[in-house]
Amino acid sequence: MDLCCHYVVMLLVDTLSQHAWYERVKWVVLWRKFAMTGLGVLCPEIMTTTAVGQWVRARQCVQDFNENLEEELAKLQESQQPAGAEKSSIGEKEIWTMQMAYFADMGGFRLRTKNGDEFPLDAKQIYYLTTKGYIKQPIYRPRLIDDKNKVDVLLRTIILCQISWFLISVIGRWVQRLFVTTAELTTVSFILCRFVTSEITKAFICKAVFLQHSTVTAGFWWHKPADVVMAEIIKIDVDTDTILNKAGIGPEERDEWRMTPLDFVSRKEWWWSRVWWNFLNILRKMHFKFGSGGRPTDRLADSCQHPLGRRELYMVILMSTVCFSVFFTAWKHDFPTWYELMLWRAASIALMVMLYMLIVIYEVLRAVDRVQQRTEQWRQRHFSTHQSPRSDTQHSRLRNTKYYHRIAGIFTRIDKALNCVRNNSPDGDKDLSVPLRVLAPVYVMGFFYCASRAYIMIADILELRSLPPSAYATVKWEKFWPHLG
Repeated sequence: MDLCCHYVVMLLVDTLSQHAWYERVKWVVLWRKFAMTGLGVLCPEIMTTTAVGQWVRARQCVQDFNENLEEELAKLQESQQPAGAEKSSIGEKEIWTMQMAYFADMGGFRLRTKNGDEFPLDAKQIYYLTTKGYIKQPIYRPRLIDDKNKVDVLLRTIILCQISWFLISVIGRWVQRLFVTTAELTTVSFILCRFVTSEITKAFICKAVFLQHSTVTAGFWWHKPADVVMAEIIKIDVDTDTILNKAGIGPEERDEWRMTPLDFVSRKEWWWSRVWWNFLNILRKMHFKFGSGGRPTDRLADSCQHPLGRRELYMVILMSTVCFSVFFTAWKHDFPTWYELMLWRAASIALMVMLYMLIVIYEVLRAVDRVQQRTEQWRQRHFSTHQSPRSDTQHSRLRNTKYYHRIAGIFTRIDKALNCVRNNSPDGDKDLSVPLRVLAPVYVMGFFYCASRAYIMIADILELRSLPPSAYATVKWEKFWPHLG
């Protein structure tokens, strides 16, 4: 399990090394990988959601940059008659790939403005600066990215072979009626989740979940560079205020950004990312630090939950269903006690129920949003916003009653307390406010999910106290291939 989780962790670019603190960087990166590995062990579905979101953004980045390149080539072809040879040479040099998109979206480029501001960029921000003429489209050779990448294809293939061999061994034990422990089943569940996250061919998966992706490519993070610590600096002769002014952002709105001054380009919070930030803010209050905490930030968040469409979200649900189904294979498992068997069944059912409750919440939220939008449009068409004098008179009489101010004060304090629950961000970011109708059921589901995950991990250890003799037997491969005997 540790191999599956630690291997797929691919952090975003850290910038402490930009200040020559290389020794500190090694320990910081090690701590970040340890934290993300722990997250992968406790909640592998979060890692899958993160991987899918980053893959969607990288794929969109490749499409945007290559379309922009085609437009530039078309303009070049109009201005120059013999532009055929020039077009092919430029296309070969500047065409964007998934590897370049991942490198750009993980903070591989940093912007240094005229007034000395420096902050990381993501792919959408680079595309914005390119289309607005502030910078040229970055040209970064794959060989340079491979030089920064600490995990090459050979190492990934070796680890993939090791994990695959374990999966084949478990299948062989099951075929030969040998005892398979729950720890092995849990590891198989992690392997399936990690294969989907990192290595499995996506063409079949994408067709199965109605994603229009016809090419056969590697897994979601197969092209993502690993352990990159040095970002490329992009210098421009324009200050930050000029960029914001041309974007139509006034002086009163310039300090509303959260990560970088270019948040208005790419930041898009959705209901799951708001819930995730709410949970991280609770951990921060418990003195668990995440990120640099400065403004602008030194690096992008490793576990940032990018928006997923309906099809992508259902793809994550489908992959999680496959992983949770492994636990049901131990429905009639030979546990040391009857109570452990019942708890295992309850935990398996709870995980699957919580997973599909997430779909219910998602669909209910979409329906509620549609109803609210239509109701608001209907009110605007049929009613005036002006309040009648009679209602003003009734409100003034109500305020003069004996208990009005006392009751109003109670409701005001309750509303302030609920606002602290809805939005617990340190700076009170209005984009991170979560309605209680979303927050309450998600936290209840999270409690049962964590309790079920915790018991499964505990049961894996407790089962080791009483194992049958066949648990120590090895697979006889000569029964499958006699020539091996």
